[in-house]
Amino acid sequence: MNGISFKDLDLFKKSGRHPKKAKNNTTPNNQEPKVSIWKKITRSPFLYMFFGVIILSYSLSYLPSTSLPLPNIEEIADSDIVAPVDLTIEDKETTEKRRSEAVERILPVYRLDQNTFIATEEKIREFFQFGRITFKERTTSKIQEDFQKDVSDNYDITILPRNLNSLIKSKFSASLEDNLINLVGKISKNGIIASKKLFIHEEDTKGLTLIRAQEGEKAIKVPDLMDITESKQALSQEINNLDISQSEKSVLINLSHAFITQNIRYDALETQKRQDQARSNVEIVFYTIKKGKVIIRRGDEVSAEALKEINLINQNLQAKPSWLTNFTGTFILFALILLTSWYYLKSLHDHRRAFRYFKMQVLVLLLSLLFYKLSLFLAGTFSESAGLPLFQTAESYQYAFPFQMGALLFAFLTTSPVALIYVVINSLVIGYLFNAGFYMMVFSLVGGFAAIYGIKYYGKQKRTTPFQAGLFIIAPINILVIIATHLIREKLGPVEIFTSELLMGVVGGLFSAAMAILFLPVFESIFAFVTQSRLLELSNSDLSIFKKMALKAPGSYHHSLIVASVAEEAAKEIGLDSMLVKTGALYHDIGKIKRPEYFIENLTRNADMHKDLKPSMSTLVIINHVKNGVELARKLKLPKRIRDMIEQHHGNSLVRYFFEKAKEKYDPEMQKIGEESYRYPGPIPKSKEAALVMLADSIEAASRSLKTPSESNLKRLITKVFTVHMQDGQLDDCNFSLKELRAIASSFLTTMDTIYHPRVEYPGFDFEVKKAKQPKKTKKPNDRNNKPPKQVLDPSK
Repeated sequence: MNGISFKDLDLFKKSGRHPKKAKNNTTPNNQEPKVSIWKKITRSPFLYMFFGVIILSYSLSYLPSTSLPLPNIEEIADSDIVAPVDLTIEDKETTEKRRSEAVERILPVYRLDQNTFIATEEKIREFFQFGRITFKERTTSKIQEDFQKDVSDNYDITILPRNLNSLIKSKFSASLEDNLINLVGKISKNGIIASKKLFIHEEDTKGLTLIRAQEGEKAIKVPDLMDITESKQALSQEINNLDISQSEKSVLINLSHAFITQNIRYDALETQKRQDQARSNVEIVFYTIKKGKVIIRRGDEVSAEALKEINLINQNLQAKPSWLTNFTGTFILFALILLTSWYYLKSLHDHRRAFRYFKMQVLVLLLSLLFYKLSLFLAGTFSESAGLPLFQTAESYQYAFPFQMGALLFAFLTTSPVALIYVVINSLVIGYLFNAGFYMMVFSLVGGFAAIYGIKYYGKQKRTTPFQAGLFIIAPINILVIIATHLIREKLGPVEIFTSELLMGVVGGLFSAAMAILFLPVFESIFAFVTQSRLLELSNSDLSIFKKMALKAPGSYHHSLIVASVAEEAAKEIGLDSMLVKTGALYHDIGKIKRPEYFIENLTRNADMHKDLKPSMSTLVIINHVKNGVELARKLKLPKRIRDMIEQHHGNSLVRYFFEKAKEKYDPEMQKIGEESYRYPGPIPKSKEAALVMLADSIEAASRSLKTPSESNLKRLITKVFTVHMQDGQLDDCNFSLKELRAIASSFLTTMDTIYHPRVEYPGFDFEVKKAKQPKKTKKPNDRNNKPPKQVLDPSK
């Protein structure tokens, strides 16, 4: 089917046509009425933000606790002394004891200096070279004395005369030199300490850590090392085992004892570093004093241990910052969070809708926090009174809290982006409530994402959708997050606690769903949400209002059904809420129930009710069906968006038939006929949905005037109706694009052509009796085909 073209569309309004002004909309000076300061304040999101943040901050920040009375030791307590709050106190004695034990386990660190032997080797070679040079030419007593003196001064060596003579005879032989170096190197290789009697770090009992440059470090016992004395003994033993002369052995023993030196030294800095690291690795030991724990009972004697515990509690209470400081910080934090949220919502929606979502966000956050606080109290009560070990841990009950209640509400009533920002803020509140509990914050965040997906997956047509999402999406995700949390911590803990947490995760999903289902009608009513399930209920043809309309105004009822079908299909084409449009179309003419006989579609054989009425009075009767419809909608408690469609489905368009009739009846020179009296009160459609119902209503009504509803005639009719409405300014506030208008027109054409399609003739039957031509009869006045002959088609009924 060919599309519809707007190539002849006139984009300029015709002169002399001005929309009728709503009453009390202007002042005598044609200025907008001033809004009172109080209304401006109540319509400001910052007012709700301020009070919401105050309540949140007050609820989340702790209240100051008074110090406990401090009795004297051995005094008899005249009343119970009870811990005022849950306190986690550092056990300094245990912490210090564990740190001292960690330090004790650190072995003293010693280093083996490889450079010591290198320096010793150089000294040995210098000594032999010095001897060769000194005794190269001659040997006298004087030279020997000078040599010994120089050796003693430079090398701190005392050489026995017989050994010196042996060296002179051998001319300080290279073999002696090499033997001496090899022997000293062999003994020095394993390390030499100064003396085993000089240990002051308990090395003889604990051992020590020896660090070698090439081999790394190794813990060894003191007996595995040699000191200087033991090294000399080892050298003597090695030399005596050599196959050399006795004189050479004497020389080597004398020189090796002189050149052997310590090469293992204590590293105080490294030892201290390791001890400090060991101290820092020991975590601080804490113990918890539960709120309500009785420190001293009335009539008991005050012990030193109880007095110490009272002092610790008072110190911790005094060490906490003041309540005002905590409250101020919390207020600033959540004020920034909600301020960011408000501007985020404004970027997604118009001011009115964003304001509604923001108010709901604040209210749900406060309500959720109330439930979290109540759940904390109940968790403590149930855990104390539980008989089974599975339910005796208060912390496991946290996974059963209704963390996803708000996420389900927002996902069902609003859009996914709006629900997402609520989930993030709710997770931050939970993290703050549980003292920077990262894992609880993640648990809430992931569960919130699951809630949004669950609502999207199961759809919004049924009110049981939150329960399905809670059971089949949130509960399994909760279990997986709990398992992941334990794996990250690298411990599953006791089986009873782990099993309890998994069970509570399932309960949390179901509890959140149950709470969401409970509060859905409440928030739906407070914030005027129109859900798919509510629309399904409202569009039920078995409702009494539709039965009444079918009996009293059957023509209008049938007209509404067709308008609903036409508008619904067009809404699907341009991505509007088709269920909302359909429901609005079904209700748009319920005002005609009051005086159905005045509307031509409801006339049977009765006389024309407008025959004896003035055009102005007929117009008043016709346009009053809008007012009557709004009043009836309020009695039926229809959602505001449906009421708006009823009120706006004619905009402020002209009732053209009676306007033209008035101009024919009255003398224009004697009486001026103004359009204002013959226009609907308005307002013009403010939403695309309302404008779509207006167009569908006009198209369906105007199509009844076609004798031959062919495709070409329907095209001309749709184009003309659209043109008239645009020129009359009826579509100015609904933000339709030309692309959307073309899509709507094409959808209208398809649906209307389907409705009016011809059928094949039945063979042998002649249902139509051809009559002779008769003069044309004047048409009965109505609000749909209200145009005189050869006048522009009026789409406004």
